[in-house]
Parts: sequence; C-alpha cells; structure tokens
Amino acid sequence: MQSARIGKYLVSYENAEEFNEIRKEVWTKHAYYTDGIEPKLIVDAGAHIGLVSLYFAQIYPKARILAYEPDRQNFALLTKNIQENQLTQVSCINAAIAPKSGEITLQEPIFTNEWRSGVGIVCGGWRGVLHTRGFLVLAVGINQILPGVDLIKMDIEGMEYEVLERAELNEVKTIMVEVHPRKGKQVAKIEKKLQKAGFEIERKEDSSRWGKGLSLIVARRV
Repeated sequence: MQSARIGKYLVSYENAEEFNEIRKEVWTKHAYYTDGIEPKLIVDAGAHIGLVSLYFAQIYPKARILAYEPDRQNFALLTKNIQENQLTQVSCINAAIAPKSGEITLQEPIFTNEWRSGVGIVCGGWRGVLHTRGFLVLAVGINQILPGVDLIKMDIEGMEYEVLERAELNEVKTIMVEVHPRKGKQVAKIEKKLQKAGFEIERKEDSSRWGKGLSLIVARRV
C-alpha cells in the first residue's frame, strides 16, 4: 500500500498508475466542479477509494455525502481514507447503485495489477482489457436513495444506462454521470431523458489516454 497527500488529505492507494490518472481527472482538471451550487446532500455512486468524495468534502464542507462502493477492496480503502482524514460528513456504504434493490453480479479483476476502478457489470470491463470474474454484491435501487439528494455523481462502469432509465429525478438538482461505451446503448438516450426531465446538459469528452470513448455529462436543472 502507498500513500500521497492531496491538498489537506492523506490518501492511501494500491495501484499508482490508476491513482495518478484519477487524481489528475478529479483534482487537477476539476472534472466534477460546477459553480453556483451549494448541495446539502450528495451521493457519490461508484466512489472507488474516495477521491471524488474527498474533493466534494473540500469544496462543499457543509454537505452530507453518501459514498457507495460495491467492491470490497475498494471499499476498504474508501473507508480508510474517509476515517483517517476524520471526515464525519461522509458515510461509506458497501453496495452498488442499481435499477432496483437486491443482489446483482458484478465483474472484478482477477489479477492484482489491474485497475479496480473498472469493477462493473461488463465482463472484461468497459474497455475489454481486464481479466474478470463475477461476484455477488448488495444493490440499492436508485429511487431508494434519490429523495432529498441535491447532487449525484455517478461512475458505475456501464450500468448508468439502466439506472438512469429507471430513475425518478424530480428532486435532484445536479447530475454528473460518466457514460461508458456499451454495445447497443446510446448516449443520446441518456441526454434525451435528462432534457425531458428539465435539465440543461453539457457533455465533456474524456481526452486522457485511458478514457477514449468516455464522456462526462453534467446536467443542471433549468
């Protein structure tokens, strides 16, 4: 295990290449920054080891943050990073966000050097480069967590299509969703639903070497 300081936080991690890529996206490029909002309740769906939750805790110090992470190894680091930085405003939940509550099978990397941020429903990960095996995990239905949520960030490795299709978004003010390429799925369908629900959207294409095909949709209620 390694550690590095990001701002006022000390962050533990396992994979240096993965950590540095996510740190650059979140903390250098500020991919999840949106001005003019003051959320009271934030959901970080697909929290990984906590870099976005830490970022939100810094820029929204009065907000309560619910960090959902299904992978047990990621969750252990997420919990460590939240607790050791004494962030009592952040609650960590070892569960996936899914269309409905229950149990679902996700795919995790077999080898220790592979990126665990790729844990999701797609065999081989969304880029098809991981060696994966299935594991059962608790899932919380999207509409069970949305009441009262001001901001939801969603990085759930390809299941965003099904989750957003089922989501009742009436109370949510801001949505930040990373959209992964999936056979038979269209980004335009997500955008159409968000616009119909009263959101103004902006799509940002990922320009990093690992993110070809990824896009981040930021949707704000008009």
